[in-house]
Amino acid sequence: MGKLSFLLAIGLSVSLASWADVSTKKVGDFALLDHKGNFHQLRKYSDSKAVVIISLSAHCLDNIEQLAKYRLLRTTWERQGVSFLAIDSSVKDGIKEIQAMDQTYNIDLPILLDDAQLVAESLGIKKAGEIVVLAPNQSQILYRGGLDIEPSVANPERKISFNEGTSYLSDTLSKVISDEWDLVDTLVETEALGCALDFPSFKVHSEKTPDYAADVVPVLKEQCVGCHVEGGIAPFAMDSHMMVKGWSSMIKEVVMTKRMPPAQVDSSINHFTNARHIDVSEQQTLIHWIDAGAPRGESIVDPLTNLKARETIWDLGEPDYVVEVPAFKVPATGVLDYEIVTINLPFEKDMWVKSVQHVPGERRALHHLLSYIVPAKQEEDRIEDENDNFIYREFLEGYAPGKEGSISYPEDSGVFVPVGSAVQMSLHYTTYGKETVDRTLLGLYFAEQEPKFRYSTYPLSHGGANIVIPPRVKEHKMSASYVFDEEIVLHGLRPHMHYRGKYMRMSVVYPGGVREEIINVPNYSFAWQPTYRLVEPMLLPAGSRVMIDGAFDNSHHNLGNPDPDAMVRGGAQSWDEMFIGYFSYHKTSH
Repeated sequence: MGKLSFLLAIGLSVSLASWADVSTKKVGDFALLDHKGNFHQLRKYSDSKAVVIISLSAHCLDNIEQLAKYRLLRTTWERQGVSFLAIDSSVKDGIKEIQAMDQTYNIDLPILLDDAQLVAESLGIKKAGEIVVLAPNQSQILYRGGLDIEPSVANPERKISFNEGTSYLSDTLSKVISDEWDLVDTLVETEALGCALDFPSFKVHSEKTPDYAADVVPVLKEQCVGCHVEGGIAPFAMDSHMMVKGWSSMIKEVVMTKRMPPAQVDSSINHFTNARHIDVSEQQTLIHWIDAGAPRGESIVDPLTNLKARETIWDLGEPDYVVEVPAFKVPATGVLDYEIVTINLPFEKDMWVKSVQHVPGERRALHHLLSYIVPAKQEEDRIEDENDNFIYREFLEGYAPGKEGSISYPEDSGVFVPVGSAVQMSLHYTTYGKETVDRTLLGLYFAEQEPKFRYSTYPLSHGGANIVIPPRVKEHKMSASYVFDEEIVLHGLRPHMHYRGKYMRMSVVYPGGVREEIINVPNYSFAWQPTYRLVEPMLLPAGSRVMIDGAFDNSHHNLGNPDPDAMVRGGAQSWDEMFIGYFSYHKTSH
């Protein structure tokens, strides 16, 4: 795209249009889910010549009266490289009201859910009915205001070169898609007709900035410090105000783009014990404090300096039995095959595992691992296909980036370990420029008495040899399904793809034909792969079909993509791909 330009003179009627210095009109990257659970990030619209965002509210009649004009606007400009989104930032609207509005009036646009109002604040939106035009590559607001304010009305002397009978908005879009113009430090603003939005949190925090010790530190302790600690998996430790303030611009960016806290799932579908959501008030407190300059406040003691390091590596205390993985020397460079190890267990009677914890020896080198309970004489090479089931082979647990700490199975359930078993591990190491040695540990915690239910995990896959992802494709879809022939209680779910994974949804179709969504991971990240634990387990009758639907992003928009020009196939290495949905459950029959 050629450079954009707005050769617009100062002197517009202040009541209808005004100009401002671009330094106050830059916008940072942001991401929101829409009313259907799809993920939208401004940066990923960089191929668009412009992005038009229309502010809506389910309680604003003015919006409804303008729907025909919104559709005409989209029809006119979308074919010319302009992308269109709606946004609902009203404190009055919940997800159900927004979905009902779309169903009733056929909005026919992704409606971004801005429940924290932080995106509306960053865009300067004050009304439902306001329209914002963005240049995504320059992170710049080009237009903010009404739908059809005519230049001939605001500029009766015609000192500005706008077209007769058009509007500021349409003329702005005309200049945006033209290759004749250069982008200059100007912004056109007009008065929008619509419903004023209330910003209660912004008002409170404008009058009194959130206090570092009383308001901000509790959010950091709850959401961040578990990983951002000395020796933790995060790149820096939040151990003082000075450290947090120094990283404050990065903290704002990752919160606004939903990169942190990690592993955020769509909360409108189900609730999970480990979804790591940061709620609306926490987001507002953190971002408004950062926007105010991240002040230290008046507390004498910095609460973050008093945080104590954990005294033990074991979350649940010393395990009943520790499996020591043989030391593995990871070279400085090169590509390593999966390392398969089988470690015999010395138990003289059947055992039941109720909790497990992997402790990686060298986090930088241990990419991920999978642990199974198998017969002691299991053929090692047969574990390479992660979907095989033969003799007795039960998934125990896995380790992956972001999957730290212990895992406890649901009450009255456990993983059965018959006499003569072994732990078999499939370990994937990656080099990082320095030779190192990994000594991973696996802690096993046993049930004192035999549980009622045997805990199992089914890996639903339609991957492997049939995965063929074309180069540069933004959304390559896949799906798979499986029917449980016995009644089960579903407890946990985990999507697994590699670097090109984009999103995955899991759902169930009950025997009567009713379909229910179970989980939506709208912005999959290979760096965060926990097993999501349902707060309320789901009873799936015999004959229930579970389904996984997902997509890969093999384009340049995916910053983790090893090579957008590659034809990608299924395989074990991270630059290959997998497509697996893990369902963890127990049968209702003993």
